[in-house]
Amino acid sequence: MSRSSFSSSFKKQVGTAPLDYLIHWRMSLARDALSRGTHSISELAFATGYKSESAFSTAFRRVTGSSPKQFREASNRCESPQPTLAAARIEARTVPLCERGASAGS
Repeated sequence: MSRSSFSSSFKKQVGTAPLDYLIHWRMSLARDALSRGTHSISELAFATGYKSESAFSTAFRRVTGSSPKQFREASNRCESPQPTLAAARIEARTVPLCERGASAGS
């Protein structure tokens, strides 16, 4: 199967292009690891397939809207558990309970 045929078929079946799916999956893994605090950002960059911490941070910010450091700090401030990898499809729309409470009073 050619790359273009694969890409077309993948997009019809999954609803997104293969590269977009891969990037979002990597960022889902990164969000999970950052919320657990088990790896440094540099280790996480290489573990998710990026050759540099800078490239990883740029991609992470583009997908999530915050830097890996900001995401980790926000995760550490929240009392509520972070979404698991099983909830990867809805994770981007999930707002931690601590943020919901703050915005509800505004």
